[in-house]
Amino acid sequence: MAVRKTAARAKAPTSQDVARLAGVSQSTVSYVLTGSRPISEETRVRVEDAIAKLGYHPNSGARTLRSRRSGVIGLMVPETGADDGVLMVFIAAIAREARRHGYDILLVTAQEGAAGIRRVVRTGVCEGLILMELDRFDERVAPVIDSGLPFVTIGKPEEFPQGSVVDLDFEMLGQMVVERTLEEGCDRLLLFGAPDRRRSRNDVSRFLAGVEDAAEEAQLEVVLDAGELADVPDRALRITLPNQRTALFGITGVRQVLFAMAAAGALVDETRLLIGLSGEYLADISPLLAAVPQIDPRRVEISELAVGELVRLLQIDGAGPRITLVEPRWLEG
Repeated sequence: MAVRKTAARAKAPTSQDVARLAGVSQSTVSYVLTGSRPISEETRVRVEDAIAKLGYHPNSGARTLRSRRSGVIGLMVPETGADDGVLMVFIAAIAREARRHGYDILLVTAQEGAAGIRRVVRTGVCEGLILMELDRFDERVAPVIDSGLPFVTIGKPEEFPQGSVVDLDFEMLGQMVVERTLEEGCDRLLLFGAPDRRRSRNDVSRFLAGVEDAAEEAQLEVVLDAGELADVPDRALRITLPNQRTALFGITGVRQVLFAMAAAGALVDETRLLIGLSGEYLADISPLLAAVPQIDPRRVEISELAVGELVRLLQIDGAGPRITLVEPRWLEG
């Protein structure tokens, strides 16, 4: 019996293929296609030649958006979880600030990943995009660059993603935690919330880099805890020798550990010191919490800056991407 062979369907070329052939970045390809940035004639010709050779067809929705204003910003939010309250702080602040600039928000969930980005771009609804909680190498960045839309990330990937970045300075946060640990006379720092398993996240990897650099210089012992949050106070006690003190800190799971320490009476126990990452004054909740040193992650300011940065990219001719890192600060009193 004769066997009929079917030729494999060729994969459609992408802007990344064009960029590779032309020897330029993906953002340069987008700028040539959209006319949103001045590009030299030599570069433009190289890109156009590569497009012709590959038979590349850019996304029509992105080009259409350059000629009309929709007044809509796409916001890709993380998957829901234990820190939904934190997520709502970002969403509320972004929506409020966007409205102040005359924009509405279209929410897209991170579960949709790169496919969600492509779906939103195809609709031609959004003028620009804000992406939250990026991994160090995030699959969502490539389709955003491919779309040609201006975008801002709340989170700083390993490689600058050719869009603007607004985020907390997590390296500085790590340094601040180590410094406070030493100032409080602690012998070790226990980091809860399984940070070692979360190094793929850009915020965790940057925070750990700040902690590890500062701790190595100060010769401070750092324990990366991966157990249940409710048992963190007990595990901290077990590794604390007589006449020693252990500091506890986590980027996530702060509320759960705070409650566990309060239930165990550990908030007034000199052997363990919780350093909290919180945007509210805990002492207003209970006088017992006044002893908890707090760092303000400045979520509202970061949200407002992210919207302002995207508006700058949308409304100012020739505006280029940039990185803005917001310094953490201590909440005292």
